[in-house]
Amino acid sequence: MVNEVSQAAIGRALGLSPAAITKLKGQGMPVTSVEEAQAWRQERQNIAARKALPASMPASQVAPPPPAFFPPLDLPSGDGPDEHHDTARTRLRIAEANMAEMNEAKMRRELVNLSVVERQLATDYATTRDALLQIPARLAPLLAPESNTTAIYNMLHAEIHQALLNLAGTVQQVQAIPEAFE
Repeated sequence: MVNEVSQAAIGRALGLSPAAITKLKGQGMPVTSVEEAQAWRQERQNIAARKALPASMPASQVAPPPPAFFPPLDLPSGDGPDEHHDTARTRLRIAEANMAEMNEAKMRRELVNLSVVERQLATDYATTRDALLQIPARLAPLLAPESNTTAIYNMLHAEIHQALLNLAGTVQQVQAIPEAFE
């Protein structure tokens, strides 16, 4: 009777990543037992790479490789020891192309350093908040004796408008920061 085992157990016994087990399973490797999986792999293995088991040790008693040879279990699919060289080279070229595009966007000043922009916006928002909060203290002595509503309106409008002008210039202030585009 064959004991059913998980793909993870087969992977541990054969020293393969979960992605490699899934790939081999797709190629027809049985996953009902470690012995069947080992036999299937050995039949399809390159003849020059085959190593005979010691005559005194049956395949069912072969110990898995030491834990140092186990790949991390959280590898994204496509990564790992069984990744094909052409796939790795393609991923490298894509990453290099992406980096070149990002560098070009920085040179065209289309890509900014997010932390620098966030810092500048926080400063600008704090400055605007402070300017708006200071309006009552600055205008109270001027507005108290004023009875003309148009004059009151004009003074309030001018103060609020001035405070918001600083906020409207934020884009130019960010563009003036040298490290924003590094």
